[in-house]
Amino acid sequence: MTGTSGGNHVQRPYTQLQIALHWFVVLLIFGQWYTSSAIPRTHNPLLPPSESDLIQHAIHTYAGVLIGGVMAIRLMLAHASYRRRPPMHLALTERLASIVHGGLYLAVLCQVTAGFVTTYLWGPARVIHAFFWDVILILASVHIAAAAYHLTRGDGVFRRMIPWLR
Repeated sequence: MTGTSGGNHVQRPYTQLQIALHWFVVLLIFGQWYTSSAIPRTHNPLLPPSESDLIQHAIHTYAGVLIGGVMAIRLMLAHASYRRRPPMHLALTERLASIVHGGLYLAVLCQVTAGFVTTYLWGPARVIHAFFWDVILILASVHIAAAAYHLTRGDGVFRRMIPWLR
């Protein structure tokens, strides 16, 4: 069950906490997608926002802060689960997996930061916030496609993140 990842590290099998936090972030991001449609309506100068829109906007804002906190915890846990090993040549798929995973972490953290800046400091940063959403969609699509590939291959990689299949 132990696989390799980028750099000179070996990744241990994921803990139940790491798996739970991964899926919690996935659920929060789906919630962000759902609540994001209320945000333009709450900032429309011609129409007053509905109570539902205001609630969704608040959920979107505070869930974004929660995602940032959970991602910070995930980074600390990921860092703690790596151990050094001698440098070796990694397969192309391992390098790509490392790039996609690192890109997802970075894009989510950048989007959280841009959302915070947009909400509390500088509204025009919403363009950057939207840009990182597109980056997340692209990287998540690659990530999901790779998961499907590993599922069909039956190589055990997919099972590492599905608790009931472990």
